Amino acid sequence: MHPLFDSHAHYDDHRFAEEFEGGVDGAIRAAHEAGVDYIANIGSSLRSSRNSVELADRYDFIYATVGLHPYDAQQIDAADLDSALHQVEELTKHGKVRAIGEIGLDYHYDGTDKERQSYFFSAQMEIAQKVGLPVIIHSRDAAGDTFDMIRRYPQVKGILHSYSGTAEMARQLCDMGWYISFSGPVTYKNAAKVKESAAIVPDDKLLIETDCPYLPPVPHRGELNYSGYLHFTCQGVADARGADYDTVAKLTYENAKRFFRIS
Repeated sequence: MHPLFDSHAHYDDHRFAEEFEGGVDGAIRAAHEAGVDYIANIGSSLRSSRNSVELADRYDFIYATVGLHPYDAQQIDAADLDSALHQVEELTKHGKVRAIGEIGLDYHYDGTDKERQSYFFSAQMEIAQKVGLPVIIHSRDAAGDTFDMIRRYPQVKGILHSYSGTAEMARQLCDMGWYISFSGPVTYKNAAKVKESAAIVPDDKLLIETDCPYLPPVPHRGELNYSGYLHFTCQGVADARGADYDTVAKLTYENAKRFFRIS
């Protein structure tokens, strides 16, 4: 079987240390032994961004992204806004930081501060434009506002991660030069919209991910997710596209290497 590239993981999450045999390092080694050649560890706060950089320093097959997730951004005190953004920009100078993210909008929960989320989303798109890095976007129940923000920054490209939007929006985003990444839900029976989107993304814009420790694929729903389960997602995308496993594995592997600038 062709090796895999997990384009979105969170190995800095406390659950690996608490629940996976061998902790974080055990999970990473097990994933590598299971055929995952590369992992992008994604920052979502200042702490996790620093941890992502540390993981990238420890493992030659791990690359890092740094950024402030919309919910983490809401927790930052008003007096610390500029400092937080400055720290994100400083972290982009590390040689193995290959994108800014995850950033974006999440309107799913009550009490969402849409204004604060929009401020940090826009500010981090500005940083991406300034430093010349792509972005990793999280969008939940905020498709219209996310698309509007993307159109405000035509020079910035990136990934819509763990995509759950419509096939039509996926088509428009790909036409604009964006990548679309699919995670465990593409294997779920009730995920017709996700499968439809996975079927129409062009070959050169397709990515797969675990978003681990979240969103485990079938047959591991309810368990702690890790990159070793990525082959289930790969098969789910292949099924949606009417393709074979190795074709999707090779496409997504090469696309991720190109996106994260790995020669």
